[in-house]
Amino acid sequence: MAYNAKVQRGIMFFLFVMTVGLLLSNIIGNNFSKGLLYFHIIILLFSLFSFFIQYKLEIKDGYLTYQFLFIKMPFYKRVIHPYQITNIKFVRFGWSTKGAIIQINKGLNIRVFNFEPNNVFLDLLDFANQNSISIQKTKDYQILERMKET
Repeated sequence: MAYNAKVQRGIMFFLFVMTVGLLLSNIIGNNFSKGLLYFHIIILLFSLFSFFIQYKLEIKDGYLTYQFLFIKMPFYKRVIHPYQITNIKFVRFGWSTKGAIIQINKGLNIRVFNFEPNNVFLDLLDFANQNSISIQKTKDYQILERMKET
């Protein structure tokens, strides 16, 4: 099954607006240095490009596929087999958001957060049980599970 996530656009829009405001106030006030101007332009471009970033996670029978997409084009793709995974840790992100961290032998860990549809955690749990991967659930995550059941 395929799951998709997008960057939190509200935060990036706020960063974009704040950077434009600071850039315009420094240009209008004529009290800026070139280094600060370049810094504002870099932050502006970063926040603009981040609007188009998406993440994709596919859970198949024998492996996971994690993709980083920029304007629907794959920028980074990694196929992860069960023997490469050391642990899947289910954690709580924020006040009421579930998440998971897939810990890998070599390379960066994969953070599963804000993926849709929401049954990604059940499928990850089934994948871990089928492939005998160790699982950790934090106390906060267990509290969220109990809250969602009632």
